[in-house]
Amino acid sequence: MSLSPAFAETHDDPRKAQAHRLVVEGRCAAALELLAKLVHDLPADPKPLFWTAQCEVESGDYAAAQSALDAAIALDPNDGESRLLLAIALYHQEEFARSSDELETAARLLGEERAEIDLYRGLLLLTKTDAGAARSGAAWLEHARALDQRAVEPMASFYAGLGWSTGRDDDRARAALERVVNEWPGTDWAQQAQHMLDRLGPGGRRVWGSLRAGFEYDSNAVLQGQGSALPQEISSQRDIRGVWQGQVGSELLRRGDWSIGASASYSGSVYRDIGSFDTQFPGGAFWIDRRLDEATTLRFVGDTAYAFVDYDDFLWTSRASLSAIHQWTRFGTTEVFARYWHDDYFVHSDDVLGANPATGTCFPTDVACGPPGLDERRARNRDGDGVAAGFLQTAVLPIEWPYGSITVRGGYQFDSFDTRGTEYSYHAHTLAGGVRIDLPWRFALSADGSFSWRPYDHPTTFPDPPIFGGIEYTLSPHDRNETTGIAAVTLERPITDWLLGSIGWRYERNSSNSQVFDYDRTILGAYLTATFGHSSAQ
Repeated sequence: MSLSPAFAETHDDPRKAQAHRLVVEGRCAAALELLAKLVHDLPADPKPLFWTAQCEVESGDYAAAQSALDAAIALDPNDGESRLLLAIALYHQEEFARSSDELETAARLLGEERAEIDLYRGLLLLTKTDAGAARSGAAWLEHARALDQRAVEPMASFYAGLGWSTGRDDDRARAALERVVNEWPGTDWAQQAQHMLDRLGPGGRRVWGSLRAGFEYDSNAVLQGQGSALPQEISSQRDIRGVWQGQVGSELLRRGDWSIGASASYSGSVYRDIGSFDTQFPGGAFWIDRRLDEATTLRFVGDTAYAFVDYDDFLWTSRASLSAIHQWTRFGTTEVFARYWHDDYFVHSDDVLGANPATGTCFPTDVACGPPGLDERRARNRDGDGVAAGFLQTAVLPIEWPYGSITVRGGYQFDSFDTRGTEYSYHAHTLAGGVRIDLPWRFALSADGSFSWRPYDHPTTFPDPPIFGGIEYTLSPHDRNETTGIAAVTLERPITDWLLGSIGWRYERNSSNSQVFDYDRTILGAYLTATFGHSSAQ
């Protein structure tokens, strides 16, 4: 990496012009003797101090450079070049917090994009331990290279390769490291890059997978609405269940900027008491990626899954999604997406006995009856098609956190679902956000929340309880309207390189103008997750 020449204006002292020329030409041994005299003779001039620091940075004497730069900045606090060089000297002395502060001050004072600034932004992010910070750091390094290759190469590409590898993007890591090997042959940089490439192994097909298992307590396993009676065969709405989720996938083909992969999944649950709610949910997916540039990828995903409840066919659902994913140098990752899905249910509601149109009474008289002429089986048919669109933003906060990083995320989604029956057609708006914080002793805390407003297209066909035998119940004339608030907190810690332990709490409040759908629930869980391999498309 070369340092940009500074203070190119005409000098008022011939010795200063001579010293500056020696520094720019890299003849620091001759320059330092003259600079020492200038520092002594011109104590109010920061330029000889800055040039002295340039030579000391080039020689690796970062402590001496810091001393000279502190003196120069004391004479001229608004000198962005000195601030930038001080940030570099501090970085190499592992004073990362102060280095970051000086770097951002330099960026503000210089008021322009500089390759050196982005280079050290990236390097500072690589000092953190998590994959998200590593990917952000690699993106800064790639951006530095795009601004001025001559100023930052091969250092930028080498450390970008390291960052992409730590961030679990082996393809980008290989591309950056191969660039070092091909463009800087015979150098130590190329030799070290080749060693890293050897450790990464050949590109191409990768296999990854995970298995998650645990136990959950659910305060409302049957989603019982306010005032609704439990089915006779269920003694309590609360239950404990075992849950599991397995997934395996592989990249099947990569050609240039295109890649194709596929995955299979299987999840399920077994209840302690409510055996009729036991679920099995196998599924499969494929994806096609098209990389547009170093920071932008288009992704198409198709997936399908088949649900069994109590070992009976329950649901077949399929989706197709298209998204654009862009990784910014400063602002994290943005994903903009559109999705279509189709649901096909195999279990349907029964038609409710209709009341006598003339008397409004029921026969037999010990059962409740609904409005005459209403076919509840048809109205409550949930088969249908949905579309969704939205965005998700994820970013690592640019602050110094002694235990790792702090990642924030937020987004918006619009949904529209059109069913064959009238009961379940709706439009919805959802806002979601969350934060993940690295904690001491390798713990990490995640907190997430969302709020959805879901106005339905028609009034509900379900009555508000209580209902009485022999009498026709009435239905609300107003369209069904619901809001859903969800809050979740997870605490996790790696046990080994491949095994993760976690505990979680989740609260859901569904507020509806129909009591049948007005409910809340709390879920407490403990889980173990085993992983192997990885993929950028996971």
